[in-house]
Amino acid sequence: MELVRYRPDQAIRWLRMGAETQKQTAKEKTKKVSDPKQRFADHLKNAASAIMDYGKGTYTEAMHSVAEANEFVIQETQLDIVRNGTIKTVPYDRIKAIQLRTDRATLVLDKGTVVIKPFAYLSAGRAKVPVGWQRNGLDVPFELLFEEISARSGIPLTETE
Repeated sequence: MELVRYRPDQAIRWLRMGAETQKQTAKEKTKKVSDPKQRFADHLKNAASAIMDYGKGTYTEAMHSVAEANEFVIQETQLDIVRNGTIKTVPYDRIKAIQLRTDRATLVLDKGTVVIKPFAYLSAGRAKVPVGWQRNGLDVPFELLFEEISARSGIPLTETE
């Protein structure tokens, strides 16, 4: 049976694009710092703002790298959770329950638990939706990972409050 890889959806690329935009804005603000026509207070304000934008861009870039380095690999007998370069293997026979709670799933194991939650959300007004996955390169809904783990392990999904 072939491996199935779940990675954060392409929407995560927006983090990288946002980081690039923030860093570009910081560069433009640094040019204003050397303008001799401005007052000292304006120089200070532009410098502080440029530093903040550059920091936000760097932080966003780091979040993008972390999201891209995470994945869930579904194999025939086990689930491999790859987070920040470490691999945690969860054999399906250790899963005792799968509890769904709005946007996350808790795998209850014979010893301990594993929580799977979204890497990012899309927001529009008051609506907040988790970013989906790429399953072997194809965009799929966020819940599909939980359904596939349930099918492989033979444990039904249970909704909790």
